[in-house]
Amino acid sequence: MRRLLRRLAFLSLALTACAAAGLWFWSEPARPEVPVPPIHVTLDEGQSWFAAELVQPQDGLTQLPLLTSGRASAGKKDMLIQEWPGFHAEARFRGSSVTVRFQDGLNRWRILLNDGKAGRIDVARPGMSDLHISGLAPAEYRIRVEKISESSMPASFGGILIGPTVQPLPAPRALPRMIEFIGDSDTVGFANTASTRDCTEEEVFSATDTSRSFGPQVASRLGADYRMIARSGIGLLRNYDGAAPLATMTSRYALALPSEPAAMRLPERAADVVVTGIGSNDFAAAFAKDEIWQDDDSLSRDFGTALLSFLRDRVRENPGAVQVLLAFGEYGDRLVRPYRAAEAALRADGVRVVLVTLPKLKRDACFWHPSQEDHRLIADWLATAISSAGT
Repeated sequence: MRRLLRRLAFLSLALTACAAAGLWFWSEPARPEVPVPPIHVTLDEGQSWFAAELVQPQDGLTQLPLLTSGRASAGKKDMLIQEWPGFHAEARFRGSSVTVRFQDGLNRWRILLNDGKAGRIDVARPGMSDLHISGLAPAEYRIRVEKISESSMPASFGGILIGPTVQPLPAPRALPRMIEFIGDSDTVGFANTASTRDCTEEEVFSATDTSRSFGPQVASRLGADYRMIARSGIGLLRNYDGAAPLATMTSRYALALPSEPAAMRLPERAADVVVTGIGSNDFAAAFAKDEIWQDDDSLSRDFGTALLSFLRDRVRENPGAVQVLLAFGEYGDRLVRPYRAAEAALRADGVRVVLVTLPKLKRDACFWHPSQEDHRLIADWLATAISSAGT
């Protein structure tokens, strides 16, 4: 009996130790870094050191010729005012220093030198300042500046500038194809780098990286440029929870700045592929008593009519473009059925159209948004669909 009791005691201790070890090795997912540092320089192994600092706007600098993508409106003193996500600009120069001008206390930006091979700088809420990069090895550089956060209101980008000792070079050539992505927070990449669903507002800001959302991933794989017309909470007919009923995608799509309807939109190239993935917010929350819809069936019918009208407008604006319809299948037949009907109607119109119906996503990021794994999955499906359409 004593021997049995000793064995049981030993087994109990072993199980306790195993449990303790499990608790020791099992940790909560890493949370996004907060507060977000105003400037962060990343140098990979073998890259040359350089300096980057935010300074007061400097006089005597010359604007480099730019290649820009993304909706924008012209501001004062060569400023480009933008609000939709994914805005990016590129330039080329030969020398050892360059400056990026901001007037933006809202957003996060990423600056890539030679596609990141010569260095990367992340900037958060730079305000009215110049990012001065110096100490580069004298050489020819391609610099890319991309907004990676979601704007809550318009902000200004002041261009890429050089001093008198730096040689300007022509702007990079535009890529042969443009893909436009239309959607909501899932398209924006809302908190897509987070690995937890419970987040603070600052953690969402830290974890959102539009450049790593499915749209830019698809464009990169296919050697194309991209433009993003997307906004968190927006729907085609009904925003999330019925909010701001006059500010749906139907009324906001054509605007240069979704918060300023009077702003003049700068010219933009037609898209070769249009990916429309809108509607999740239309069906995501219960109806308020004062809404015109009180059941999913009536909303689904009206959504289908509006979706086809919206898509036909995109066809007229982008003649010959492939129309890719992106339906989030987890919302069920009420969302998927209108997309199927729109696909059939466009095909009858003679439009090149592809329907992609996504499977259920893990949605492990903040507030049940798609994670990095989800975005890779969506990019896989879309890249395959676009390639199969022969673009």
